[in-house]
Amino acid sequence: MSDRRTLVVHISSSVIGDGEIAPPQVGAVLTGALRFVELPDTEADVVTISASLEPSGHQPILQYTGQNSARRWEWAGLLRGEGWTASWRGFIPRTGRVELTGRFYGVFGYDTEGRFRGRVTRAQLVSERYRSIPGEGWVICPGYRATRDVEEVRRIFGHESMREDGGPIDQENSVMVTLDLDDVPPLPTRPSIVPGNVAAAGGVTWVLDAELPLVVSIDTEGVAVEHVLPAKVGDTRSIWATDAGCWVGGVDGMFWISRGHEAVRIDSLPAHVGAINDDRLLVCTGDTTWRMYTPGSGSTDVAAFDGYINSVAAERDTWIVSVQPRGESVVRLVRVTSAGHSTIGPSIPQLPRGHGYPYLAGDPVRLIRGVDVAVVEPDLGIADEEEILGRSQFHGGQLGDLAWTIGHPPDGTSSTGWWPLPGPVTFDRTEQFWLFTVYDASTFTPLTSVPVFATRPNVAVDDTGRILVIARGVRALRPDDPVMSWPVHLDIAEMLDNSRSSRL
Repeated sequence: MSDRRTLVVHISSSVIGDGEIAPPQVGAVLTGALRFVELPDTEADVVTISASLEPSGHQPILQYTGQNSARRWEWAGLLRGEGWTASWRGFIPRTGRVELTGRFYGVFGYDTEGRFRGRVTRAQLVSERYRSIPGEGWVICPGYRATRDVEEVRRIFGHESMREDGGPIDQENSVMVTLDLDDVPPLPTRPSIVPGNVAAAGGVTWVLDAELPLVVSIDTEGVAVEHVLPAKVGDTRSIWATDAGCWVGGVDGMFWISRGHEAVRIDSLPAHVGAINDDRLLVCTGDTTWRMYTPGSGSTDVAAFDGYINSVAAERDTWIVSVQPRGESVVRLVRVTSAGHSTIGPSIPQLPRGHGYPYLAGDPVRLIRGVDVAVVEPDLGIADEEEILGRSQFHGGQLGDLAWTIGHPPDGTSSTGWWPLPGPVTFDRTEQFWLFTVYDASTFTPLTSVPVFATRPNVAVDDTGRILVIARGVRALRPDDPVMSWPVHLDIAEMLDNSRSSRL
């Protein structure tokens, strides 16, 4: 009888198709983000687990529970089991040792702390029957779940066209994978730095580690200097650069690094989203007080309002901020002057689902929602332009005198053809990548598009016009690079290692 630890994980075709988790193959090692979802014990393929639950520490969220159902408070936490961790949400507050029934799901990792890693011993495509219900859309019909074993799963599968008459249709839209958690090689040693964010100004490139309180500055000669923050490991932070140095901000406050000096903490106020304008930094904290920083001059409070910050853009000597007020299906734009005065614009209705989160880009500044592009007017309202983007993009922003977006690569089958590419191209579809496109800021004409492995990359541009993208490391490109050419990889860890060796 085997005493190996095993785990059964359910993975949607969309998660595999978008490249978040590799296509499962029997005998191959598979890794990804993991979530445990509680389900009744009458559901198929559920398991009962015993694990330690660590509450998230965040306030519960009043969550919708279904069509015509009352909202309920939902708590979050992290489950720790034998060889795995899984993010959890539930309508009953829990902590400590727990016993739960449900399924493990491999999911998108942008908001999921749990992780799995194991060798695939079995892969089963899962078929379910769908029927269109008026007022609810396509729903799963109980009692028609079936599985079939496969040796490997294609990257693109499932989600075929539904019947126009709304009648039932069987589709294989997910895979159930059995993993051996013990039959895996040791994890590789972590590099000295794993780039998580990048900024550039004054001839210096600043690279921030994804988890460590560590910054590396690199001058025009390629000389790397290490800067350690007096902060804890594990917090997510952002970095912004000026000619005099750089700011690093996160949930534990703001740090300043002057060129040639060590990092110092200058503020305890959390710093989440921000943008540089000349030598000033505006940081939006997510509550009613934002803050503006100037090198050597402290900070200035800015009166704003509570909400989710989508994007921040610079416009001449002011900033424009896109905010979604909590509990409202609108966007409001806020202008902040260099003196710290704020003006809140009118409510802008959200577009229907599918247009994505709004973001700001270009010069003049535009509010972009899906393919819809609108110029921001002086009163912070918007004036719709003709449809400039040929297809919806995940996100984007300003980039000096340029603009950028990230989205799916085209396949030529949509009504806009190969946009933003100039024409048909061939590329390897074995591993999912995303298309990083650079535009002229004033006309939004695409200048180049290149493949990257990131869905919402941190981006910077240096004084020479070189664009730096965080996508499995730091990747470098220029606006006139050939379309679909791979960006150059900058080995920041090697630069740091060489710097450390030279000091021995």
